[in-house]
Amino acid sequence: MKYLCYDSAINGEYTLIQLMHRYPKHINLFSGTDDERIWDAAPWLFELNSNPYELRGQSMIQVEHCIIFETTEPVKNALEYLQSKIYITENRQDKYFRIWDARVLLKHIQFWNQDELNDFFSVFNNCYIENEDPDSLNKWQWKRGNQVEAIKISKVKTLPLIKTEEELDRELEEGNKKEVKSEEVEKKSIEEDEQKPKHRKFFMD
Repeated sequence: MKYLCYDSAINGEYTLIQLMHRYPKHINLFSGTDDERIWDAAPWLFELNSNPYELRGQSMIQVEHCIIFETTEPVKNALEYLQSKIYITENRQDKYFRIWDARVLLKHIQFWNQDELNDFFSVFNNCYIENEDPDSLNKWQWKRGNQVEAIKISKVKTLPLIKTEEELDRELEEGNKKEVKSEEVEKKSIEEDEQKPKHRKFFMD
């Protein structure tokens, strides 16, 4: 599953609301913490079934410095890992590590040691960050040891449209309705033909 990590503090509340409508499965990255109440300035995870960058075709939409995390783990595990990185205590002071900001993650991930990379990639298979080419993403993956690499990949291939179960059920239901209606029209046509008066036929010798 792929999750868009969206920073509403950078991109704004308007886009956040549009994403919530488009992707009903979402969670506040501060969920369960003292910061949960600041939902309109928090980072969010959205379960993707399409390309979120397509929203840029609409006015007022901003999807900047986002990350797409790919994982086979339940969202609960991904959330717990990210929160363990966000809240850091140094010299008895609580600090934020903005792991949800693509610029911050890129700055640090290339210098993480093997243990840190192992922790990250044991939760996430890959992560994707926008390339300078607007149609592409950089797919970041663990190469070996303490090395990571970025592979340029198409957004279309990475983020295909995946219909939800609800959408598939709706299409099946609509298809069944059309089939029933077609059968009813055909049956009515046959009945009307049978009810038409029979005309006597005359044959010429």
